[in-house]
Amino acid sequence: MAHASDSPSERASASSRDPTSSRVSPLRLGWVFLHIGTLAFGGLGAALALVERELVVRRRLLTAAEITEALTYTKLLPGSTVVQVMAYLGYKLGGWPGSALATAAFVFPSAVVMLLLAAAYVAATVLPALGPAINGLSAAVVGILLTTTYRLGKTNITTPLMGGIALIAFIAVAFVGLNAASIVVGAGLVGVGLFAAPTATAERQQEGAR
Repeated sequence: MAHASDSPSERASASSRDPTSSRVSPLRLGWVFLHIGTLAFGGLGAALALVERELVVRRRLLTAAEITEALTYTKLLPGSTVVQVMAYLGYKLGGWPGSALATAAFVFPSAVVMLLLAAAYVAATVLPALGPAINGLSAAVVGILLTTTYRLGKTNITTPLMGGIALIAFIAVAFVGLNAASIVVGAGLVGVGLFAAPTATAERQQEGAR
């Protein structure tokens, strides 16, 4: 798993990785995302927890910074964020074919389960155990989401300034009700203004010391 010492230059290197030079075969990529899609009950939070465990911790195919990068970029797009994240990560690992394969493999289990549930709903008019089961599942998903948020924050928020930006973003969404896409764009502009110049200066100093 990537550590808090990941520098902006290392993240930029990860972002510019050529997906055509992927280390992942199509069979392995499809199996990994099929596995994630099968176990990702509860939406984005559960999926991110599984992605981190499978792709970052266990298989070391991606870094935590790349998972955050995927979430950041896809927040600007309409539609299902979790599916877009999988498509983006598939592209990172295998180019456009990897993106299509990862998306299809991730969606396939949920599509099958949805068809089975629809058939069960039609067949059974009364399901008394369904309500309590959903309540328990919802509580577990909240816990998973909190854990994933903590891990991503611990890895990517490395300075008090970045922590302040994260706190402002949280307040803007939770209490002000601002759109997530506008917050991402605004935070990106703030990042350019606050971090671009110091990073460029540090890189020039490193080159001068060589």
